[in-house]
Amino acid sequence: MHMTTEQKWIIGDCIELMGSLNNIQMIVTSPPYFNSAKKYQRGTGVHYSKDVGEPLYLTVEMMEKAYPIIKQDGFVFLNLGFSYAETGVLRPFYIVQEIQKRTNWFCVDTIIWHKNNPIPIKERLTNAFEYIFVFAKHPISAYKKKITYEHNVWDFPVQRGNGHSAVFPLELPKKCIELGSLCGDFVLDPFAGSGTTLKACEILDRNGIGIDINPNYEYVAKKRLQTDNQKLEDWCSIKESA
Repeated sequence: MHMTTEQKWIIGDCIELMGSLNNIQMIVTSPPYFNSAKKYQRGTGVHYSKDVGEPLYLTVEMMEKAYPIIKQDGFVFLNLGFSYAETGVLRPFYIVQEIQKRTNWFCVDTIIWHKNNPIPIKERLTNAFEYIFVFAKHPISAYKKKITYEHNVWDFPVQRGNGHSAVFPLELPKKCIELGSLCGDFVLDPFAGSGTTLKACEILDRNGIGIDINPNYEYVAKKRLQTDNQKLEDWCSIKESA
């Protein structure tokens, strides 16, 4: 029997909106690729291939905003990929390094998402995986799911369509959410895209909050959910439970 939970959608800049939240158990998100739209670029550096005067990149800013709103036993599951064309093979690790330099987060686990239907690449090895870095507030943090034996390499195909060019498969946020939260917990996706994380929350009886700066994704996400769109004031006053 399913619990009564809500999936809430907000259009706007997550850097500006996240400070209004608290009592979040976990974040599951895949930040936008930095060559996809200029509005996602910050400072003088465009890509993570190298730092230029240590600008405050969007992902690092999001992690700074995330720390005070995540519960003490909470997690951030951060999906990061790379592109040969941007000479950014090590870019995910540069991001993690910058996060740990600028914040109090600990990277406590690394998951490999093996994409069994990757886009073929000529004259290079086809890139068939992405990283999911797991962050917590304590270096020794236990997942909510009881684990006896489970690999950190997950095989899922890339999902196509849903009005978004880079949709991660539904099973990916589902596995993350099952590891890091319990029924009724609040899960945030600050780069919600087509709403895959919120759909996983709906299935798993979690309360989902999705933020995206692109208004075109709202209709796509709402079609995937049973709940109606709600405004920021409906959910920004969530209080820490006693």
